[in-house]
Amino acid sequence: MKICSLYGAGFYYIPGTDTCVKMGGFVRGEWNANSYGSFASQFNNNLAGRSAGSNDALRTRTQQQLTSRARGVISWDIRSQTEYGTLRTYLRGGWQFSDGDPTIGATGATAFLDRAFIQIGGFTFGKSQSFFDFFNTPAYSNQTPFLWADTGGTGTPMLAYTAVFGSGLSASLSLESHNEQLLPIVAVGATGAAPAVSLTGVAGPNFGAGFSNALSNGGNKVPDVVANLRLDQAWGSAQIAGALHNNNAAYYTLPVNTASSAGPSDAIGWALGGGVKLNLPMLGAGDHMTIASNYCKGATRYCSDPSVLTAQGPGYGLRNGSTVAVGWFDDAYYNTNRAAGGSLELPTVWNFIGGYSHNWNAKWNSTLVGVYNKYQANSNAIDTLVCANAINDATGVAGVGAGCTNFSSWQLGSRTTWRAVQNLDISLEVMYTKVDGAMQGARFTSTVQGTPSTLVGGNGDLWSGIFRVQHAFYP
Repeated sequence: MKICSLYGAGFYYIPGTDTCVKMGGFVRGEWNANSYGSFASQFNNNLAGRSAGSNDALRTRTQQQLTSRARGVISWDIRSQTEYGTLRTYLRGGWQFSDGDPTIGATGATAFLDRAFIQIGGFTFGKSQSFFDFFNTPAYSNQTPFLWADTGGTGTPMLAYTAVFGSGLSASLSLESHNEQLLPIVAVGATGAAPAVSLTGVAGPNFGAGFSNALSNGGNKVPDVVANLRLDQAWGSAQIAGALHNNNAAYYTLPVNTASSAGPSDAIGWALGGGVKLNLPMLGAGDHMTIASNYCKGATRYCSDPSVLTAQGPGYGLRNGSTVAVGWFDDAYYNTNRAAGGSLELPTVWNFIGGYSHNWNAKWNSTLVGVYNKYQANSNAIDTLVCANAINDATGVAGVGAGCTNFSSWQLGSRTTWRAVQNLDISLEVMYTKVDGAMQGARFTSTVQGTPSTLVGGNGDLWSGIFRVQHAFYP
């Protein structure tokens, strides 16, 4: 095959055509301690587990403390010249096998497709990384921080246009998948006397028989609107971005019946983000650092990356002794009692992330990454129906204070990589996670074997790590 030099290294002409193609990919093997592969440490579990039979976040003897994973990825980059500029088609997908990973079951294989897009004349059609994203997580960490949001590992369907102004300045406008950024809208209602918060369900903790906390998302009808302004130059890059996310709930009465079809009005959530990457050759060849931050209201997924949907929302769960640190991420709340003001109430989330990469020499690299996330429910329905009625462990009566589902978390990690031979990287990463949990002082009950029957909401922490061997066979 004839080498095609138009688009950089690794391209070849498809015989008999003027179309160029590059094939790439990687193969990875890794072993994870208190971590779910390329996901966050096990604190991102809901308390009763991410799948039936899994109680990892409750730290019992049944916990999967050590898991392993193998992943293979192949990509195709196909380009040709047209009267409208370069026509590019990009496809990337792969296969993954996990052992002891509750994200897909105890043992099993999955196939995935994270990129499939066409680009021409500034337009992008298909599945690619969101134009809201900026921080490049794999450049600094093997573990995806669930306190941060990016779609690098999954992609999102979109229809986008990018205008290039010169000198590295560009702007993009994108219509992106609403479902990719979807988190629960929770219908909160009172159904009777409130016991302690229960940890008995495998789908995650619930607020007890005294509450009805139902997932109540309406159907997808409006795409997310994303825009950015980006600058890429020799010194590094910078970006500011914004997103609009429509929240539409299902019904006031759950489960749905023919006698009740009313629901709260839609509410527009939004997110703002920005970041700067600096190349630092004065500190070492190839050194760089990135700092970024997002603020979200009713568009929580742009500020966090939880993976499990339950009736109470995806979130965190971590037990240390008789204390449980919990937190739930949602897009909106509302009171199922329409007369009590059943409009959508939007939570706010703020995060910050920073990373630094240092090359000691041509074979050794070390990184440092830190991330912080703060969540506030801002919900009268939560305050009056959950916080006011949950049992306070210290007093034995109802009431743990308004804002009881607010929480914050932070992580600090470091990775060292040895490039044994060209394109073969062997890395070890250690990460510390701290959760200042929601439901502080609330009494939890559990029937899970190996845990105390009564637990108290508070704070928790966890060490996790990943050892990874990866061969990337693309230029």
